[in-house]
Parts: sequence; structure tokens; C-alpha cells
Amino acid sequence: MDKNPQNLPRKSLKYRGFELAYKTFAKPLMRFIIKRMHGDMEAAEEVFSRTVVSALKGYHTFEHKSKFFTWICKIALNKTADYYRELINQKSKFVAPSLEFISRLPSSKLSPEEELALKQLKSTVYECLMLLPKEKRKILYLRYWKNLTLQNIAQIMGSTERSVEGKMYRAKKELREIILQKHPDLVYSLV
Repeated sequence: MDKNPQNLPRKSLKYRGFELAYKTFAKPLMRFIIKRMHGDMEAAEEVFSRTVVSALKGYHTFEHKSKFFTWICKIALNKTADYYRELINQKSKFVAPSLEFISRLPSSKLSPEEELALKQLKSTVYECLMLLPKEKRKILYLRYWKNLTLQNIAQIMGSTERSVEGKMYRAKKELREIILQKHPDLVYSLV
């Protein structure tokens, strides 16, 4: 007996299950996304299409460990997060800049909204900086708020540049962990 009764290409048969599932989940998935997008239909349609494309591409990885609808809702949540991340990137000249970038931003070239965002970002980073041990806080403060070179910091601290460089690396790593804990929304490439 022919396993391919309609003589469809093998690839078409492979995704036939997806097509059947799509007919079942399309409306509930759209309602799920609309709710997460707070009623923004245009954004919801964009996220819906990204979700379906991603689910179709990854359909072969679906292992039936959960319900299909649960699996595709997880994809939708990820696509919603991606959508908002892209939106933030489009509306801002910076999202989560490095400490070097923050310390060198000329506020005279920023719009009032960007100046406010930069001020809030610096305030948040400073708040987290204050949670570091004194020596680590001092190294980062001297480097990024006072714009001193590693050589200058080494002289102030009575240490070598190499030692200061290692301490700065560890201080930045610890600051990143603090920011992740206190303000995870800031961390993409910070420190």
C-alpha cells in the first residue's frame, strides 16, 4: 500500500501534522498573543507571523514532551520579547551600553528624552556600584567616572597596571552580577 496516497512530496507530508495543528491553534494562539501585546493588533499580527514561521522551522524538534499549544505559546512568548527588544533598539540610540560607552556619552548631542534615559541609567549603575566592596567600587569609579588611565589608577592604589586590570575585570564581572540581580532589564551587553 502506498504510504503517500496523494503523491505529495515527502517534505509536504512531513509538515502535514503542522498544518492540521495550525488549524486548531491559530485562533487561540492569536488571542494569547493579543493579550500579551495589550490589544495592539498590528504588533500581535507581527508576533503571530514570526511565531508561526519559527514553529514551522522548528517543528521537527517538537518532542511531544508537552502539548503542542504549550510549545507554540512558549515560542510566542520568546517572539514577543524579541519584538519589544527590537522596538526599544529602534527608539533609542543605546539600550544597554558598556560602562565605557556610558562614561563617554556627550550629553549635548542627545535629545531631552535620551538625556533623561542616560541620567536614569547612570543613576541605576551608580546605585549598583555602591553595592560593590570598597576597593572594586573605587577602581570602577576612578576608571569610568573620573576617566583615569590604568596607569593613573595603579599609582593611586600603589599597585601595578596588570594588577589593576585584573581587579577591574573582577569588579566589572561582580557589578554585572549585581545589575543582573537588581535590574535584569538593563543587561544585554552591560559591563
